[in-house]
Amino acid sequence: MERLDDLQHNGLMLFQDTELMRFNADALWLCSFLRVSAKDTVVELGSGTGVVCVLGADNTGARFTGVERQERLVALSQKSAAYNHQEIRFLCADVAEAPALLGHGSFTAAVMNPPYFTSGERSGDESRNLARHGAGQTLHAFLSAAFLLLKNGGRLFVIYPAGALTELFSALQQARLEPKRMRLVYSKASENALRVLVEAKKGARPGLIIEPSLVAQL
Repeated sequence: MERLDDLQHNGLMLFQDTELMRFNADALWLCSFLRVSAKDTVVELGSGTGVVCVLGADNTGARFTGVERQERLVALSQKSAAYNHQEIRFLCADVAEAPALLGHGSFTAAVMNPPYFTSGERSGDESRNLARHGAGQTLHAFLSAAFLLLKNGGRLFVIYPAGALTELFSALQQARLEPKRMRLVYSKASENALRVLVEAKKGARPGLIIEPSLVAQL
Protein backbone atom coordinates (compact mmCIF):
# COMPACT_ATOMS: atom_id res chain seq x y z
CA MET A 1 0.00 0.00 0.00
CA GLU A 2 1.34 3.42 -0.96
CA ARG A 3 1.67 6.01 1.78
CA LEU A 4 3.04 9.52 2.14
CA ASP A 5 5.40 9.96 5.09
CA ASP A 6 6.46 13.18 6.76
CA LEU A 7 10.26 13.31 7.01
CA GLN A 8 9.94 15.96 9.73
CA HIS A 9 12.51 18.15 8.03
CA ASN A 10 11.66 21.40 6.23
CA GLY A 11 8.26 20.06 5.23
CA LEU A 12 9.73 17.27 3.08
CA MET A 13 7.56 14.26 2.32
CA LEU A 14 8.41 10.78 1.00
CA PHE A 15 6.24 8.30 -0.84
CA GLN A 16 6.76 4.71 0.28
CA ASP A 17 5.07 1.37 -0.34
CA THR A 18 4.43 -0.76 2.74
CA GLU A 19 4.99 -3.90 0.65
CA LEU A 20 8.45 -2.79 -0.48
CA MET A 21 11.72 -1.84 1.16
CA ARG A 22 11.46 1.30 3.30
CA PHE A 23 14.24 3.50 4.61
CA ASN A 24 15.77 2.98 8.04
CA ALA A 25 18.25 4.67 10.37
CA ASP A 26 21.18 3.80 8.09
CA ALA A 27 19.95 6.35 5.55
CA LEU A 28 19.67 9.08 8.17
CA TRP A 29 23.15 8.36 9.56
CA LEU A 30 24.56 8.45 6.04
CA CYS A 31 22.85 11.79 5.34
CA SER A 32 24.32 13.29 8.49
CA PHE A 33 27.81 12.17 7.41
CA LEU A 34 27.75 13.81 3.98
CA ARG A 35 30.11 16.70 3.32
CA VAL A 36 29.00 18.19 0.01
CA SER A 37 27.87 21.63 -1.11
CA ALA A 38 25.83 23.32 -3.81
CA LYS A 39 28.76 23.06 -6.23
CA ASP A 40 28.76 19.24 -6.06
CA THR A 41 27.14 16.70 -8.34
CA VAL A 42 26.27 13.58 -6.36
CA VAL A 43 25.23 10.09 -7.45
CA GLU A 44 23.62 7.62 -5.06
CA LEU A 45 24.10 3.98 -6.03
CA GLY A 46 21.20 1.82 -4.87
CA SER A 47 18.98 4.79 -4.02
CA GLY A 48 16.02 2.70 -2.79
CA THR A 49 13.23 4.96 -1.55
CA GLY A 50 15.15 8.08 -2.57
CA VAL A 51 15.32 9.42 0.97
CA VAL A 52 19.07 10.14 0.89
CA CYS A 53 18.69 12.11 -2.35
CA VAL A 54 15.66 14.01 -1.04
CA LEU A 55 17.25 14.93 2.29
CA GLY A 56 20.74 15.38 0.86
CA ALA A 57 19.60 17.77 -1.85
CA ASP A 58 17.67 19.86 0.68
CA ASN A 59 20.48 19.91 3.25
CA THR A 60 23.35 20.70 0.90
CA GLY A 61 21.97 22.23 -2.29
CA ALA A 62 23.98 19.70 -4.30
CA ARG A 63 22.57 18.14 -7.48
CA PHE A 64 21.63 14.52 -6.81
CA THR A 65 21.08 11.58 -9.13
CA GLY A 66 19.76 8.27 -7.80
CA VAL A 67 20.38 4.86 -9.39
CA GLU A 68 18.02 2.05 -8.40
CA ARG A 69 17.12 -1.16 -10.22
CA GLN A 70 13.64 -1.68 -8.73
CA GLU A 71 11.25 0.13 -11.04
CA ARG A 72 8.57 0.69 -8.42
CA LEU A 73 11.04 2.33 -6.02
CA VAL A 74 12.26 4.60 -8.82
CA ALA A 75 8.69 5.65 -9.57
CA LEU A 76 8.03 6.45 -5.91
CA SER A 77 11.31 8.39 -5.65
CA GLN A 78 10.40 10.47 -8.69
CA LYS A 79 6.99 11.13 -7.19
CA SER A 80 8.57 12.27 -3.91
CA ALA A 81 10.96 14.66 -5.67
CA ALA A 82 8.12 16.16 -7.70
CA TYR A 83 5.95 16.55 -4.58
CA ASN A 84 8.82 18.38 -2.83
CA HIS A 85 9.53 20.53 -5.92
CA GLN A 86 13.05 19.11 -6.19
CA GLU A 87 15.02 18.56 -9.38
CA ILE A 88 16.45 15.11 -8.66
CA ARG A 89 17.04 12.56 -11.39
CA PHE A 90 16.26 8.90 -10.64
CA LEU A 91 17.51 6.27 -13.07
CA CYS A 92 16.18 2.71 -13.20
CA ALA A 93 19.32 0.63 -13.79
CA ASP A 94 21.77 -1.77 -12.20
CA VAL A 95 24.71 0.01 -10.59
CA ALA A 96 27.09 -1.76 -12.98
CA GLU A 97 25.34 0.00 -15.88
CA ALA A 98 25.50 3.45 -14.30
CA PRO A 99 28.94 4.57 -15.59
CA ALA A 100 27.96 3.87 -19.20
CA LEU A 101 24.58 5.54 -18.80
CA LEU A 102 25.67 8.59 -16.79
CA GLY A 103 29.23 9.05 -18.02
CA HIS A 104 32.67 8.33 -16.58
CA GLY A 105 33.96 11.07 -14.30
CA SER A 106 30.60 12.85 -14.23
CA PHE A 107 30.28 13.32 -10.45
CA THR A 108 32.22 14.96 -7.66
CA ALA A 109 30.70 12.71 -5.00
CA ALA A 110 29.02 9.32 -4.65
CA VAL A 111 26.88 7.88 -1.85
CA MET A 112 26.03 4.27 -1.11
CA ASN A 113 24.54 1.89 1.41
CA PRO A 114 25.64 -1.29 -0.41
CA PRO A 115 24.40 -4.87 0.02
CA TYR A 116 25.80 -6.56 3.11
CA PHE A 117 23.46 -9.31 4.32
CA THR A 118 24.71 -12.87 3.97
CA SER A 119 22.51 -15.55 2.41
CA GLY A 120 21.56 -16.77 5.88
CA GLU A 121 20.16 -13.37 6.77
CA ARG A 122 17.59 -13.13 3.99
CA SER A 123 14.23 -11.84 5.13
CA GLY A 124 10.73 -12.53 3.89
CA ASP A 125 10.67 -9.11 2.22
CA GLU A 126 11.76 -9.70 -1.38
CA SER A 127 12.22 -5.98 -2.08
CA ARG A 128 14.61 -5.77 0.87
CA ASN A 129 16.42 -8.90 -0.33
CA LEU A 130 16.85 -7.37 -3.78
CA ALA A 131 18.28 -4.25 -2.21
CA ARG A 132 20.64 -6.21 -0.01
CA HIS A 133 21.68 -9.22 -2.09
CA GLY A 134 21.00 -8.96 -5.61
CA ALA A 135 22.64 -11.03 -8.30
CA GLY A 136 26.01 -9.56 -8.85
CA GLN A 137 25.43 -6.31 -6.95
CA THR A 138 28.30 -7.00 -4.61
CA LEU A 139 30.40 -4.49 -2.72
CA HIS A 140 33.01 -4.77 -5.48
CA ALA A 141 30.44 -3.92 -8.17
CA PHE A 142 29.26 -0.87 -6.23
CA LEU A 143 32.79 0.41 -5.65
CA SER A 144 33.85 -0.23 -9.23
CA ALA A 145 30.88 1.80 -10.45
CA ALA A 146 31.66 4.59 -7.98
CA PHE A 147 35.28 4.76 -9.14
CA LEU A 148 34.23 5.12 -12.77
CA LEU A 149 31.52 7.69 -12.03
CA LEU A 150 33.74 9.92 -9.88
CA LYS A 151 36.04 12.62 -11.14
CA ASN A 152 39.69 12.40 -10.03
CA GLY A 153 39.70 13.47 -6.41
CA GLY A 154 35.98 12.76 -6.09
CA ARG A 155 34.67 11.51 -2.76
CA LEU A 156 32.63 8.48 -1.77
CA PHE A 157 30.42 8.31 1.33
CA VAL A 158 29.45 4.82 2.48
CA ILE A 159 27.80 3.11 5.45
CA TYR A 160 28.63 -0.51 6.28
CA PRO A 161 28.45 -2.96 9.20
CA ALA A 162 31.18 -2.13 11.70
CA GLY A 163 32.10 -5.79 12.05
CA ALA A 164 33.04 -5.90 8.36
CA LEU A 165 35.30 -2.84 8.49
CA THR A 166 38.40 -4.72 7.31
CA GLU A 167 36.44 -6.08 4.32
CA LEU A 168 35.28 -2.58 3.44
CA PHE A 169 38.74 -1.00 3.72
CA SER A 170 40.30 -3.76 1.64
CA ALA A 171 37.66 -3.37 -1.07
CA LEU A 172 37.99 0.41 -1.07
CA GLN A 173 41.75 0.28 -1.53
CA GLN A 174 41.44 -2.32 -4.27
CA ALA A 175 39.06 0.05 -6.04
CA ARG A 176 41.59 2.91 -5.61
CA LEU A 177 39.27 4.75 -3.23
CA GLU A 178 41.39 5.71 -0.23
CA PRO A 179 39.64 5.97 3.18
CA LYS A 180 40.09 9.51 4.52
CA ARG A 181 37.46 9.91 7.27
CA MET A 182 35.67 7.41 9.50
CA ARG A 183 33.00 7.45 12.18
CA LEU A 184 31.62 4.52 14.19
CA VAL A 185 27.92 4.33 15.05
CA TYR A 186 26.70 2.73 18.28
CA SER A 187 23.15 1.99 19.37
CA LYS A 188 24.38 2.17 22.99
CA ALA A 189 27.70 3.37 24.35
CA SER A 190 28.09 0.09 26.28
CA GLU A 191 27.66 -2.11 23.19
CA ASN A 192 29.81 -2.91 20.19
CA ALA A 193 29.72 -0.58 17.20
CA LEU A 194 26.81 -1.23 14.85
CA ARG A 195 27.82 0.62 11.68
CA VAL A 196 30.80 2.46 10.27
CA LEU A 197 30.61 5.59 8.13
CA VAL A 198 33.53 6.14 5.76
CA GLU A 199 34.49 8.94 3.39
CA ALA A 200 36.96 7.81 0.73
CA LYS A 201 38.69 9.77 -2.02
CA LYS A 202 39.50 8.65 -5.54
CA GLY A 203 43.23 8.44 -6.11
CA ALA A 204 44.19 9.96 -2.74
CA ARG A 205 47.23 9.22 -0.60
CA PRO A 206 46.82 7.35 2.71
CA GLY A 207 45.82 9.35 5.77
CA LEU A 208 42.74 8.64 7.88
CA ILE A 209 40.87 10.88 10.34
CA ILE A 210 38.77 9.01 12.92
CA GLU A 211 35.96 11.22 14.16
CA PRO A 212 34.14 10.99 17.51
CA SER A 213 31.63 8.15 17.60
CA LEU A 214 27.91 8.59 17.13
CA VAL A 215 25.68 7.02 19.79
CA ALA A 216 22.14 6.81 18.41
CA GLN A 217 19.37 5.24 20.46
CA LEU A 218 17.29 2.93 18.26
